[in-house]
Amino acid sequence: MSQISNVFQGTALKGICSVYVPASNPIKSAQWWQQHFGLEYAVPFNPAEAQAIMKLSDGQWLHLVETEGEIYSQFPNKLGNEMFRFTFEVSGIEVLHDHLKSSGVRIEQLHDRGSCGFNFVFFDLDGNKFDVNEVVLVHGTLEDEFIE
Repeated sequence: MSQISNVFQGTALKGICSVYVPASNPIKSAQWWQQHFGLEYAVPFNPAEAQAIMKLSDGQWLHLVETEGEIYSQFPNKLGNEMFRFTFEVSGIEVLHDHLKSSGVRIEQLHDRGSCGFNFVFFDLDGNKFDVNEVVLVHGTLEDEFIE
């Protein structure tokens, strides 16, 4: 029998399986995500759980969790700018931006953030702030940029 090392090697966190987002009405929120982003339910809605679980294209789950009272999922950074909790990765960011704008979704301008790619911010029905990114150089390293 081989001895198991007590020293961890490598990266412990492989990816993000689920993200939890506060929602005043999970059903209405799920319909909004379906209408604007084409998301579908990952599992059938169960009112006892008080959440709608939506599936992103790569299999991650977006939990729309019913909450009571004021919803505020943003936080200020050191400079006082209101930050989003996470960024969605997309393809065809300009098409998506135009679609959301013409659908009346609250969005901000499309920006070129250099090596971070193209981004814009949008808000859901409850005012939760999200970032959208189309990566120019997909999660590369400096070495990747200079290897030919």
